[in-house]
Amino acid sequence: MDNFNRCKLCGEIAAQPTYDLADATIYVCRKCDFHFLNRLDAIDSEVKNQTGLTTKARQYIDSRIGESASLLPKRLKMMRKFIRLPGIQCLDIGAGVGQFLNLLEQKKAHGVGIEPSNLRREYAREKLAVDLRKELVDDHYWQENFVDFFDAICLWDVIEHVNFPVETCAAAVKLLKPGGYLFLDTPDRETLPYRMSQRAYRLSRGKFTFFFPSFYSTAPYGHKQIFTTDQLTGLLQKTGLKIQRVRHTYRLGIFRGDKIILVAQKPR
Repeated sequence: MDNFNRCKLCGEIAAQPTYDLADATIYVCRKCDFHFLNRLDAIDSEVKNQTGLTTKARQYIDSRIGESASLLPKRLKMMRKFIRLPGIQCLDIGAGVGQFLNLLEQKKAHGVGIEPSNLRREYAREKLAVDLRKELVDDHYWQENFVDFFDAICLWDVIEHVNFPVETCAAAVKLLKPGGYLFLDTPDRETLPYRMSQRAYRLSRGKFTFFFPSFYSTAPYGHKQIFTTDQLTGLLQKTGLKIQRVRHTYRLGIFRGDKIILVAQKPR
């Protein structure tokens, strides 16, 4: 996709460069209001000048591995409200270093993970004894061998990272059994920091980007798009899924969180 005027969500030639960041531009679709960065990951984009899991790379992953650790049991708890875990087949897309797969194994579930990052796959194998697949979900490896196979598919903090979210979701749904569940969370574009950044950019005529750089990244596998709740539920419904739950936080309380948390089911 070299023409970023074509919206990544609705497909219309209606996206315009709107918010200039230091090293990229946020495009906004004039038809569906989807926001996405004018960057795509190249295939094997992190391979250049890379020599494997170096000491520096290992230390970096060590320093980051705890960032989402507190979310893992909360995600697992939510899954258990919809599906019995013992014996199920689960695909974790964007599995990172395999921590969630370890939790699934402890609950007697059979999990397999996809992780495009060579470094994270090596780390998972070395530190957690987890073997992750490098093939993306739309690869023929999955699409030819695992149609209607999985009881559950997870995309935890993943859909904002992929090049083509519509195609990724459609490919994932093909692998779900009828009656299977898709579990997903992602940053929420309707949070106050994002809306403040939009307003500050307009009022300052582009001088102040505020929190935009924390939402998007040009690094390999960085954030490329941020959804609203309606956009994401609409996308999943177009793939044929039925929305079962929408939340914005894993915590109890009345305050809205900073995530979109969705559970959707494939009709039987």
